[in-house]
Amino acid sequence: MRTRRTKKEWDLFLEELKEALRKMEIDYRETSRIRSKGALCSVRGKRVLIVNRHLSSEDKAELLRVETVGEDLESLYLKPEVREYLALR
Repeated sequence: MRTRRTKKEWDLFLEELKEALRKMEIDYRETSRIRSKGALCSVRGKRVLIVNRHLSSEDKAELLRVETVGEDLESLYLKPEVREYLALR
């Protein structure tokens, strides 16, 4: 879902989403070595969201949202805006 935000607002919102990932015990890594947008995977037994570095902050946020569908958010404290964004299906 596309929301009207400036690039700077998306950059700040992405940082809040990364904090939510930490609470879900998912590492976040950006790389330019992949050709896809990225994906949630397991690396040495740890869950890692690998993201293409060349994506915009908005696209990175969207990938994060899509890849975390099904995560249990009930037990986590998240800012209302972050919880609402992650709950979009």
